[in-house]
Formats: sequence, C-alpha cells, structure tokens
Amino acid sequence: MINIDRHSFYRNLITFIGCFCLISGTSTAQNLSTTGPSDSLTVGEIFNFSIAVKNSSPAEKVIFPDSNSFGGDIEFISVKHYKVSAANDSAQYELQFFGIEDNAIPPLPVKIVSNADTNLVFSKPYPLFYKQTIASEQDEFKPLKPNYAFPVILWPYLIALLILLSIAFFIWWKYFRNQQTESVEPKPVPEFKNPIQELESVLISIKEEHTANSEKDFKWFYSELGDALRWYIEELYKIPALESTTREVLRYMDAFGVDVQLVKHTRTVLNEADMTKFAKFKPTLDESWTAYKEGLAFLERAKIVDSSRIHRMKVDFESQFIQKEEEKYAVG
Repeated sequence: MINIDRHSFYRNLITFIGCFCLISGTSTAQNLSTTGPSDSLTVGEIFNFSIAVKNSSPAEKVIFPDSNSFGGDIEFISVKHYKVSAANDSAQYELQFFGIEDNAIPPLPVKIVSNADTNLVFSKPYPLFYKQTIASEQDEFKPLKPNYAFPVILWPYLIALLILLSIAFFIWWKYFRNQQTESVEPKPVPEFKNPIQELESVLISIKEEHTANSEKDFKWFYSELGDALRWYIEELYKIPALESTTREVLRYMDAFGVDVQLVKHTRTVLNEADMTKFAKFKPTLDESWTAYKEGLAFLERAKIVDSSRIHRMKVDFESQFIQKEEEKYAVG
C-alpha cells in the first residue's frame, strides 16, 4: 500500500506541474492585447496602434517592437511608452497607412524579461481596411516627367561641329589671341544665388499661379511644391533629391543629420505629392493650401538652421572665383 500511494503521489504531482505550465503559457498569451482603428482607412491617413502587456507577476523589462518591425504599406512615425506598473506596460505607435487595398499589421514580437528569463510572445495580426475615396476610370498612374524620344543618328553632326570648333580655335590662337589679351578687363565676381531666396521666389510664384487658375490643377501644384523642396535639399546638402523617391530622400536627410523639423515638413509635402500623383487621390482646395503652409514652414525653418551653411557656401564661391581669376592673369 505504501508503494502504491507513493507512485500515485508522484504521478499526480507531475500532472499538476504540467497543467500549471500549460495554464501559465496560456495566460501569458492572453495578457498581450492590441488595439487599433475600427474604421476603414484612406490613403495617407495617420492612425494609432497600441500593444498592452499585463503580467500576473512583475516584469523587469518589456521590449516592444521598433520601427523596423513595420514596412510595406505602413509607415512608422513615432512611438510612446507607457509603464503603469511593473506588471502593466504598453506602447502606443503613430503610423500612416499607404495601402490601396485591405491590409493587416503582421504579428509583432514582444520580449518580456523577468527573473533573468526572456519570454518571446507575438501579437495577433491586426486587420486594416482600405477606404477608397476617389474612383475615376480616367486617373491612371503616370510618370513624374514625360518620356522624350531622342534622335539616334547624331554622331555625324557632332563630328562636323567638333571640326569647325577646332578650326575656329586654331584661327583664334594663331591670329587674334594676342590682340584680345591686351584688351581684357577684370570680370566682376558673379552674384551668389542664395538658395533661401530662390526657394522663396519659387513658392511665391506657385502661390500666384495656383490662386489665379480658376480650374485648379492639383497634380501640377503638388509636383511644383515638392520639386521646390527637393531642389533646395539637393542644392544645399548635395543630396540627389530630384532623382530619388520620397523614402530615399527622407533616409538621405536622416543620414546627413538634417534638422528634424525640416525632415518633418519635407515628409508631409512629399507624401501628399505622391498620393496626388500615384494613389488616385484628389485633394480639396483647403488641403492644398495646408500643404503650401508646410512649404512655408520649411522655408522659415531653413532660414534659421541653414544660415551659417549658406554663408559658408557664399564665401567658398567668391573665394574660388577670385582665385581662378588671379591664376588666369598670372599665366597671361
């Protein structure tokens, strides 16, 4: 009897431990919850998505997904961490939807560190529903710039032109060079074109033309506004902004350490320009003026943060030109 009771005790103990582990694993999975938008989303709409962790026992640390966990048609903007207690922790994400069909936030990994032990759990996929606001059969994807056909047979004309230029240069070198060098006068230093002033002039021109047009061409408006910011970024920071996509431009700006506010205004304008060109999205007049205000905010911020950089560009430009002129006259 004693042996039978002992075996029964061990068997019941093992069964109890197994049930406890199963219940613990189930409760851990149930303690991870997600909340997000219940309504359908339009292209470019910003929404909040939250992950909450409730543990039966205090956790030392909860590691939530970072910006690299999102991608595809979902753009990461920011995240806020809220820790109510050692057992309750949550993170709220600000995301932007760029899909043109129903989508879903994939399962996201959450690490729960407790007593030097790390438990990895995954959230459930969260569905996102697409809301189509414009349905026009005439609107199709179009390239940013028209494609031009270039003539194929150009080399005979180029060769003839090079021969004529060579003959003209030889004649000038043989007979007229000495006469012209005697009458050469110092050329004035060309005026430095301030990128801030150039950008401001373009923005004023865009506003005047957009106001004057009774039938608003929003694709032209957003294209000109976005290209104005791209030109400034390329001119000042030597970033290939005019030939890059919006995401590539924003990554370049982050890598070059461009001011955060300039990056924010650029993201808003370029994303809306992309939606207008490619996503069958037709903005209202008020939305277009809101985008224009973002361009003006970019201009005012650039006046503050880029003044020293522009001053250095001007000094380098003038000193380089003066040095070239001095070397030319020294050779003569």
